[in-house]
Amino acid sequence: MEALIGMSPPEAPVEDGEKKERVATKAPFTWIVVNFAHCPEDATNDVTRTYARVYMWYVISRTLFVDATGKNAP
Repeated sequence: MEALIGMSPPEAPVEDGEKKERVATKAPFTWIVVNFAHCPEDATNDVTRTYARVYMWYVISRTLFVDATGKNAP
């Protein structure tokens, strides 16, 4: 995720002293929307490509590869 879009969601909070294992290939849809809902008007080509990648990932994961929770983009 870091290599393709330059960032990843924050790690899951620690509960009862145990750190939850984060799956590196999933991101909550809410995180995607908060961080990539609107591409800046003055965006460079690289930034525009990043937003396009995230949009395609979002659409495909919402329609073709939905996980059981319906909350994450696999």
